[in-house]
Amino acid sequence: MLIFCADIRGLDASAARLPGRGRSAGSAFAHSLLMLAAREFWGLQELPELAYDGRGKPYFPGEPEKHFSLSHTRTHVLAAVSGWPVGADIESAVPRSARLERLMSERERRDFEFYELWVLRESCYKLTGGGDLRSMRFAREGGRIIPPVPGALCRLYPDVPGCRAAAATFGPELPERLVMVSPEEICS
Repeated sequence: MLIFCADIRGLDASAARLPGRGRSAGSAFAHSLLMLAAREFWGLQELPELAYDGRGKPYFPGEPEKHFSLSHTRTHVLAAVSGWPVGADIESAVPRSARLERLMSERERRDFEFYELWVLRESCYKLTGGGDLRSMRFAREGGRIIPPVPGALCRLYPDVPGCRAAAATFGPELPERLVMVSPEEICS
């Protein structure tokens, strides 16, 4: 498994190598990053046909052994590629409403800061396709993240200044670090 990340601050979506699914600039850059990740990880020269499940999660219907997860925020995009099911998320750590703190248990407040918990919840949701983002409970024991999903592995990635990123998988391991990509590599 590899997880790629690129800084898209100041970029215009029309510069992305591939179009996105929606109007968001992040969508175009996420798909462009997926193309780069698919080339690096699987040796593909072009993306297989994409389809979207009932929740809007993209997948390759003709290549069920190729798993990926995309995420974007205002400043960064993330693409995880794997031979195992994977979920990944990135969020800008911006000021938030105090009422969001109520979504955290007392233990979670001790173990995580808000955006760490949020990206963990999102990545598990993307991995499993279900669950309640407001009530998934995580813990840390001896530095290890304990997810609410049996058999899942989760990791936080502190590599991105101003953001929090995480990934979850049912595979044997998660990479230690993100692969940082220059904006030029996902722009035409």
